Amino acid sequence: MMDNKPEECSLCFNDYDDNQLRPRTLPCGHTFCSQCIDNAIKNGQLTCPSCHVKHAATAATQFPINYAVEAFVRKLKNIQLTTQERVPAKPSEGPARGISKTLRSLVQEQKSSISSFITSCEEVLSQLGEYRGQLGDWKTHHLQLQDRLYALVKQNKSAMKLLELEDTSVVDMTTQGEEGKTHLQAMLGSLDTVNTLQEVDTTIDTADECSMKIKDWLQKCRELFPDVKTVHTSVKMQETIMEALEMMTTETGATADPVHLGETNSSIMNKVQEITGEITQKQLIVEDLRRMREPVKRLVEVGRVLVVLEDHDGRRYGRITLQDEQLYLYFFIILLSVICLKELLSR
Repeated sequence: MMDNKPEECSLCFNDYDDNQLRPRTLPCGHTFCSQCIDNAIKNGQLTCPSCHVKHAATAATQFPINYAVEAFVRKLKNIQLTTQERVPAKPSEGPARGISKTLRSLVQEQKSSISSFITSCEEVLSQLGEYRGQLGDWKTHHLQLQDRLYALVKQNKSAMKLLELEDTSVVDMTTQGEEGKTHLQAMLGSLDTVNTLQEVDTTIDTADECSMKIKDWLQKCRELFPDVKTVHTSVKMQETIMEALEMMTTETGATADPVHLGETNSSIMNKVQEITGEITQKQLIVEDLRRMREPVKRLVEVGRVLVVLEDHDGRRYGRITLQDEQLYLYFFIILLSVICLKELLSR
């Protein structure tokens, strides 16, 4: 819903000012006064009163000032002041005093130039404020990803601890097995040297005792190893980390060449969109769609994943979409010119 009075805060209905009621823009694009934003922050989080999007926040000062709104408010106040002060002109009480028309024209020209610069400053300040909001969103996202990475490292340490415990258990059982094997080998030698009935009975009893121990050892080894939880956790953890590392090396732009910006006079956010749009353009493979990681999922959801299929019928073009967590392929059945196709594939 459009505000009928853009010069006032839509929460407290007070006019914006240059102090506690300065207009500030949230990352979601909605603007409120600093006082209302401070009052709405709870437990390090702010829920936008308009769209209910949650933002990490501790104070209103971390959100950029909406200089465009401030400029509008100042202009509106100047208009009101001019209207209120408009009174009938008094008769001139003497000869005109002051500078000449030529100098007055120069002064007016300078005032116009200064006013133009003020407007330009306010426009750029507004762009900087919007850009700062975007940077704030990115920083928040980085912190969230960092927390997830820390959690992944913690899980990896837990998996390594399980492996260490399993390794210790294997070492203990290996020692027991080697000792049992040595005893059995000694029994073989003893049975070759027995000469009397008593020596046979004693050696056989000892051999039976050693054999029972080895039998118990064999049974324990079969029951204890491998530990299902340890192996499963280790394998899944390795797969998860390898996928994360693969994504980090193939999908991030940290090592990519800088994007060339053609038009330097465009707004800051237009340049940001140009950069982010350029970075997100890449050639996907089937495995990317199968894994459906977040960057790829976002591209599919906004309809920016195109496909080219070549078969015996020739080359066909289509678009991949995501509906109800299912992928759908739609082919363009309308004949397009080569120019249109180039424009479509370059988006």
